[in-house]
Amino acid sequence: MLEKLLDWASASIESSLNQPALPHVIIALNATELTIDDKQWDVEEATRILMSDIEGAIARVPRFAEYARIWNQRGRPIKTTKDLLECYYSSVTVIRIPTHGRYMLINDQIGKLHTEIKRCCELSHWTKKRVRMISTDEKLQVFLQSAFDHFSQNLNVPFDFVKEAVKNNPIPRDIGGNILKLAIAVREHNHFADPYDGAKIFSELSNMVASCLMLTSARQSFLGELGLRCTLSQRC
Repeated sequence: MLEKLLDWASASIESSLNQPALPHVIIALNATELTIDDKQWDVEEATRILMSDIEGAIARVPRFAEYARIWNQRGRPIKTTKDLLECYYSSVTVIRIPTHGRYMLINDQIGKLHTEIKRCCELSHWTKKRVRMISTDEKLQVFLQSAFDHFSQNLNVPFDFVKEAVKNNPIPRDIGGNILKLAIAVREHNHFADPYDGAKIFSELSNMVASCLMLTSARQSFLGELGLRCTLSQRC
């Protein structure tokens, strides 16, 4: 199981650039015998015990040792299997599901599994939002289609998330394009009585745009007419 987790994660990371967030992994140990210590039904305890059991696997399993060697060469010291897993996953959680008989316990453990899935989804969503790489359903479909087209032509070149995002939403090359893009963003997120009131949108933008122009003028020591225009813009 662990070998597959590392193989899948390694293939994913090596096949993509600028990946917004590492995945979370939840290991559901199904059909667990009821004879185990009751403490192991606790998620944190079950996770701690499994990590303890596999702690020295990087010294016993050649494939794990190879992955550890790669990360050591990259400057990230790997001492335990847990350290290695954390190179590929944001978190590792273990939940035990009983085999049969204690239906209330089964219900409790399934509830914990659902809660953990929800928690990991929320963490992943927050991480992608923080790095401004969160996708809408439309953008996700574009990424999936682009990744499919990419890997159907070349399996050896990594898929670049940022490059694909810029291709579908190019950065304007001049100040007019940037101001227009900012105005569109304000239109989509404002709380005006009329969200499509163009005059009010640009009126609200004027101080910000003037401030940016003045800052650019001061930083680059622009003189003469351009500097005067920046100053007048800020006063407006």
